[in-house]
Amino acid sequence: MGALLIGVPGAAFIVLQLIAQHKRQVLAYEWSSQEVVRRGQRLDELEKLAKNAQQKIAELTKQKLELETQVAKLEKLAGQAIAQEANKKTFSIGLYNQEVRRAHMMGEKHRQLDDKWGEINYLELQATNEDEVRRIIMRKFPPERGFVIESVQEVKKFDTNQRKKPA
Repeated sequence: MGALLIGVPGAAFIVLQLIAQHKRQVLAYEWSSQEVVRRGQRLDELEKLAKNAQQKIAELTKQKLELETQVAKLEKLAGQAIAQEANKKTFSIGLYNQEVRRAHMMGEKHRQLDDKWGEINYLELQATNEDEVRRIIMRKFPPERGFVIESVQEVKKFDTNQRKKPA
């Protein structure tokens, strides 16, 4: 009977150990399945974030290409402007106003312009050629208002590298 008494608690202990082990396995399985669900949800979130990031990268790449195109156009325009500026020459323009001269001859004053416009006034202007000078001057000083271009001459630049030799 003693062996039976010792055997029953030992058997109960073994059964309790088996039940505890089973509970641990069930809990581990439940934790594992919850972890799988949580990780699956996190994976879905990360996939959405990755997709949004790829769309943003595509948009930024497109904007970058557009900006590079604009930069290329601006560089081309700047190059043209520099080339055109390098081709500009300085012109001296003689200009007077016929209406002011007429009023002065009659002993009167012109109602809008100063008497100095009765004489030739010299202006300097930078342009690529004489035709451009005339277009600019005629726009600023229209012939319909009595302005007359007396002369247009290119101003020669003095080259400081050409020194006169002593005699």
